Amino acid sequence: MPEPNPSVPPLVPDGVLIERLVQRDSTALVELERRHRGSLYAQAYGILMDSNLAERVVRDVFAQLWYAAARFVGSRTPLRSLREMATELARAELALRDVSIQRR
Repeated sequence: MPEPNPSVPPLVPDGVLIERLVQRDSTALVELERRHRGSLYAQAYGILMDSNLAERVVRDVFAQLWYAAARFVGSRTPLRSLREMATELARAELALRDVSIQRR
């Protein structure tokens, strides 16, 4: 069994990062975004098929997370909550886009 590398810090669980977010630790937000941005973008893009809107959705997910982090404390699966939020926001963007197309 390989020995742990002392120069590599241990991975902090998402739940701990969420708790740090509640305390307004912006480095926790940066780390959560680094971990999950790609996955959330792919999910939003799969719904919207528009890179600009998918980027907006991901930005909005992390903005909402910053302001409502307390809502996620104790969640056993913060990533699932972020994915649900991304799906809701992407579907809302899709509905807004469809409405604006119909009005033309």
